[in-house]
Amino acid sequence: MAGPNIGKILKVIADVRASAEGAPRICLVGDGPVLREVAVAMSSGAADAVGGVSDAFDALAPEDVPGEAGLLRRWAAIVLVAPACEARRAAQIAAAARVAGVALVAFVPDADGAAGAAWLAEAQIGRGACAVSLGRPGEPKPTLQGRLAAALGDDGVALARRLPWLRRAVAERLVLEGARQNAVIGAVVIIPGADMPAMTLNQVRMVLKIASAYGEDLSLDRALEILSIVGAGLVFRTLARQALDFVPGFGWAVKGAVGFSGTVALGSAAIEYFEAGAPLTPARFKKLADTVDRFRKVLPFRGVAAR
Repeated sequence: MAGPNIGKILKVIADVRASAEGAPRICLVGDGPVLREVAVAMSSGAADAVGGVSDAFDALAPEDVPGEAGLLRRWAAIVLVAPACEARRAAQIAAAARVAGVALVAFVPDADGAAGAAWLAEAQIGRGACAVSLGRPGEPKPTLQGRLAAALGDDGVALARRLPWLRRAVAERLVLEGARQNAVIGAVVIIPGADMPAMTLNQVRMVLKIASAYGEDLSLDRALEILSIVGAGLVFRTLARQALDFVPGFGWAVKGAVGFSGTVALGSAAIEYFEAGAPLTPARFKKLADTVDRFRKVLPFRGVAAR
């Protein structure tokens, strides 16, 4: 069964390039040293940083945040920084953001303590929208990067191009999203080989979005070079087909597991590749192949492929 045709791949390239042209912004709400600490951390490595702070977001005092939905929609997400943003005012901003359909994240380092828990309760913000750290080594989760990546969705790709601080979290969200989609495809498609074009196209989209998040210029030539990474995914589709022959009646489960695990392996290799600066060298491709092979060895039915 052939993979997706070149026309579909070119459309994915065009769609990813178009989405990268957006310029979503974030609003940080708070005051004082804590707000400054968050702004500087988020700006780490940003090319447009002036005085240590990027132009990708606005920092406002709580009383300066507008309540009108139309004005709030200028931002892709609002980050409330506690305790610099008083809880009662935070509740008002959160309610307005929900009406406007704007993503909301609260940065509450003391969320597990009495004061932090009280702030969240009064602000009427659930733990699912709460971050407790800036993601520095040794700091606990959930991180602000992770919460923002989840809240922003596809807007996170364009924002990560400007904020290196956000890139890995956005990339990891893309990998998990692609893996889940391929798990479903692998589980529900019963015609042998019919899942390959859809899985491959998902992997193409995933790798290109990761590339875009890491600031790659997706010209046609560059995008096609990057997509050479996707060829590693064939290892997992081959494994899935072979597993079907040896596990009659349970092929859907094997294909779903391999669709998920294989996409995670490929996405992890892609993240490693772009974090290393995406050098197109034989040594880099060998390292990618080794990474994929490590994941393959821990997949379910790992012995099937060798038969």
